[in-house]
Amino acid sequence: MSSAYPTPFKVSLEDHGRVVVVRVQGEVDAATAPRMAEVLDVQLAAERRVVLDLSSVEFMDLHGLAVLMRASRRERANFSVARPAPCVVRLLELIHADGEVPILPDGSDPLQAA
Repeated sequence: MSSAYPTPFKVSLEDHGRVVVVRVQGEVDAATAPRMAEVLDVQLAAERRVVLDLSSVEFMDLHGLAVLMRASRRERANFSVARPAPCVVRLLELIHADGEVPILPDGSDPLQAA
């Protein structure tokens, strides 16, 4: 049974030295995508390997997609997405960008893959 209310948006960090896992939950849209972008920008500017765990994302619109594309194009060698939620995969497939964003193998633990 699902809740009538979406999960509150949240971005959290797991710092593992030169690797940081950024976990996002809830809905990523025009209101919340700037926060996700801000966190990614800070971590990527620190020349760290950033793994973005999107397994708890319930919805993503084009604002969230733009953040993924920008991070991927800016730092492809240091950025990857782990466990994208079905809504994220579908969005990437709809615009034929599934090869543009580096996605870790299905089910990979973000720390093991990083």
